[in-house]
Amino acid sequence: MIYIEAFFYFIAVVFFMFVLLFGSFVFLYMLIGQIRMVFSHKEVTLNMEKALLYKLIKNRFFKWTIVAYFAAFTVFYINQAITYFGSDRAYPQAKAYAIAANTVSFWHVVGINIRLNRGFGSYLRLIRPEDKIDTQIQKVQDFFLSKMYEHIPENDGEREMWYYRYKQLHIAKIRYLPDSIHNPHPRLSNIMDGMYDTSYKLYDKPMQDKVFDKERYIPIAQMSYYLISNIAYYATYERMSYTDKVYMFREDAKLFQKEIEYAALLENVYKKIRTDSEVAKAFDTKSPYSIGLLYAALSSALNDILIKNTHEGIYPCATQVMEKILANKKAFYYWLFDNTQISFKNLSSKEQKQFKDLYFGIGINSITKYICNESFDYVDVNKIPYYHSTFLRTSKNDENFLSSLSRKYAEYIRAEELLEEKKSHQIKDK
Repeated sequence: MIYIEAFFYFIAVVFFMFVLLFGSFVFLYMLIGQIRMVFSHKEVTLNMEKALLYKLIKNRFFKWTIVAYFAAFTVFYINQAITYFGSDRAYPQAKAYAIAANTVSFWHVVGINIRLNRGFGSYLRLIRPEDKIDTQIQKVQDFFLSKMYEHIPENDGEREMWYYRYKQLHIAKIRYLPDSIHNPHPRLSNIMDGMYDTSYKLYDKPMQDKVFDKERYIPIAQMSYYLISNIAYYATYERMSYTDKVYMFREDAKLFQKEIEYAALLENVYKKIRTDSEVAKAFDTKSPYSIGLLYAALSSALNDILIKNTHEGIYPCATQVMEKILANKKAFYYWLFDNTQISFKNLSSKEQKQFKDLYFGIGINSITKYICNESFDYVDVNKIPYYHSTFLRTSKNDENFLSSLSRKYAEYIRAEELLEEKKSHQIKDK
């Protein structure tokens, strides 16, 4: 009975979208036809409208489009059923409802991805998170989640997988910031807190489903860079530069502890990818893009911790944080440039450029290079942009190093004291 009910919901969603899409098309077709008649000085009669509609119905392309629509969703249902009802899957009754929910999610994502570029990275989307259309879609997804939760135990992490897919994935993918991109609304904190909560539960909760058990780390990676790159908004929503908010965030011990704990979670996911071949395969086949997000997020978080440590008087070079930064940076570099890394090569050229920019924007840190004499032996400078290769080759003196830093940053990391400590460590080494 459950499977019949779930299948009925799937059919209902497919037919609802059919009526919405094709009904809208027919309405526009009839409206344009009537306008043409008016401009040709013909009186629009009921018979003429019927003839216009009959012409559309008889159109071969229109008929084949309808056939293709239902054929596509028939294939969609069969493919989903094969995927979800295998011997290594758990809770098939919940997944019967998931097929209908995935259909809603498909159209939701299509609507969010239809956008007009308004310039400067700003987009006008057909469906914008938290608008009226999105709110109604979320109500439908809440209904399906409630149906699915009836068949998934509360302590099973599969609940978090579905919650993330229907309620958070689209937000993480477009890196949604409520209101102004420079001064988001305070509700961003609630969105981020929800994602942190989902991330920890995905990592900690047991999963009966063997496939999801291997894929549980992918959503964590997908959320990682969105969360890390916006974390300073916890400090304040007042109108000021994001850089100033970063300093405020670092000064708040309680808030900064949040980043330290989250960095530890990302490290654990990083270790899973490096040591568990099944987890690595899941990333490579399902979401190679997420690997780059994880590397970038972990680099950014560890660099933040390193900077905070120098501010508190900890000489950075012999610390565990430094070891972790170097290991992650090296792995990130090989993922970008090693010919055996097929997952990176499967990304689009635009995505590849994005991650190379992230590597050199986040990965090259003046403290690790100049203060700690980081070795870049593994880097082929011929593969990287000129200005970055120049940075890697250049050996700066102390005065140039200080002048290359902003005054506020130099004061924050205690740059002059770091240089003195560097000299004392070099003397000891001799």
